[in-house]
This record gives sequence, C-alpha cells and structure tokens, in this order.
Amino acid sequence: MSEPQADDPGYRIVRGLIPPHEIASMKAAFSGLVTTARHLATSTDHGGARFVLDADPFRLHRVVWCGGASPVLARYGDDSRFTGLAAEVLGGPDLVQLIQQAHFKLPGDGVDFAWHQDASNRRYGSELWTDVDGRGSFVQIALAIDAMGAHNGGLQVIPGSQKLGFIADPETGALPPSAVDEARAITPELQPGDALVFGPFLIHGSPPNRSDQPRRLFLQGYALPGANRRVYPGSGTGVPRRWRGPPERGTLKAT
Repeated sequence: MSEPQADDPGYRIVRGLIPPHEIASMKAAFSGLVTTARHLATSTDHGGARFVLDADPFRLHRVVWCGGASPVLARYGDDSRFTGLAAEVLGGPDLVQLIQQAHFKLPGDGVDFAWHQDASNRRYGSELWTDVDGRGSFVQIALAIDAMGAHNGGLQVIPGSQKLGFIADPETGALPPSAVDEARAITPELQPGDALVFGPFLIHGSPPNRSDQPRRLFLQGYALPGANRRVYPGSGTGVPRRWRGPPERGTLKAT
C-alpha cells in the first residue's frame, strides 16, 4: 500500500489480526461503553472519551478516544499489530495516533455514515494539516468486532477512488456527485478480528444496519509526525507511538 500500483484498490484486508479471545474482551468493553452511554443525556465528554449519541430515542453513533473510558481498548493504541501495519503503510516507525474510536450500529438504530474521505476529518487543505509525504500522511485501521458485510451495514468502499486525491470541499467535506459511483462500490466481508486498512483519500461510507445483530467497529488512525495541528478529544494533537519491531513485509495483501 505504501507503493501504489496501477490496479491498487486503495485498501487492504488483514485477516485475523486480533484472535478470538481478545475480540471477546473487546466485545465486553464495547458493551460497557453502551451501558455508560445509556446513562448520559446528550453527547458529552465523559471519562476521558467523547460520547456522540442521541438520547431519545437512544442511538450511540461513536465513542471518540474510547480508550479514555475503557482500559481494555486503550492498550491497543500502542499494540505492535496496529503500529506495525501503520509503520508499513506510512514508511517509518515513528507515528502519531490521532484516532481511537468505537463505532456502533445497533439493530434498528438507523445509524449510517455518508460517503466521505477521511482527509476531510483530518482538515486536509487547511492550516491544521501538512501532507508531509505527499500521499496523505495518514492511515486508518478498522477492526471488525462483529461479522461485517452487506447484510448489516458494513463499511462500503469505492475501489481506486484514492487515485483522485483530495477532492472534498475543504469547508463542508462534501464530495462532488460525479466522484461517488455507487455502482462500483463494494462491501468487504469481514469476520471478527479482521481489519480493513486504508488511506485518507479512499471514498467510503456505510448504510444502516438492517439486521438483528450489532455491527461494531474499532478504528485506530495514525499520522506521520509533523502532519497534524488539530486538537482531538482525548488525544490532543496526537499521542506519539513507535513501531519497535522489524517490519512485517507482506502483511498487507489485497483480497
């Protein structure tokens, strides 16, 4: 992924990044976040995290810097399985973690995420972001907590859309309608413990979960040092991380 090819789809799937016994602990942590959120009246900072929710009817969209409210999730920020992937994509061991989020789609809640580029959320094109490597300087790792696919509002991607570069409106994040070709969109099928790895320019989104089971996703995002100046809930301008092992080349294979 660090060396895009002509047929590069802009994402990679890593199967079995996290084993089942750890996924079980993460599921329990996610359930704990839901319990906490149900006692909150509105979106708010709580326990070192930011809960983004609707109280009535209850809908929990996400918990920003979720490790602030869950020690179980917090320890994965510096976990070598995540930092190793990020180091391979970004091309070096020194990283800055900006994102650690728990995303929820509970049965019938109607939560969805519109088509977007993560570069918009990083404030690409503004004084808050410098693309230090000319390739976006950011990588997102999305770990499936539950089985995820077209049946339950799984993450959709438009393969190859990263080749367009940053095309969103810098002020609103809106994409040109011509750039969102839904006929080309695919929904990768992930099992618990599988990860989807992609850069900041890939166009992606997800529809509501129409199933009777939860669809939860654990997101961790890493930038190159010197890229970010935006202040994020929980992480400030970023938490320094470092990959301390030999690069595991060949881990990122397209599927």
